[in-house]
Amino acid sequence: MENLPKLTAKQEKFVMKYFLNDKNASDAYRYAYNSDATDKTVWENASKLLKHTKVIPWVEHYDKNIQTTIQEEINYTKVDAMREYEDLQKRCSASSKTYNVEKGCIDGKCKLAGLITEKHELKAKGLADILDELR
Repeated sequence: MENLPKLTAKQEKFVMKYFLNDKNASDAYRYAYNSDATDKTVWENASKLLKHTKVIPWVEHYDKNIQTTIQEEINYTKVDAMREYEDLQKRCSASSKTYNVEKGCIDGKCKLAGLITEKHELKAKGLADILDELR
């Protein structure tokens, strides 16, 4: 890890809970400091803690790492998809019991990554076609 400052046990618990709980600072503060203070007091103390000189680098460190991990998941590419399809083909060449399920999972990932798009054709009928159908 980078040269991050040493945190107290409570500060460390706060930072970990903060990220595990969708950045809810008040809940993280309550958890780390076992606090049953009023909502206002908890919010004020959590806000101060987020501005603490030792806590800021840790929050930035985890923010950066989380963004990197998310970006790696988003960057699912055609090459990744082809590798998965090839691996599936090799594993299922003797038995096709799980082939359709696994292929469906890979297809789903490809759709989420925008590698597969479904095209729907809409045929518009003219007034003459509609009148012909009514006759």
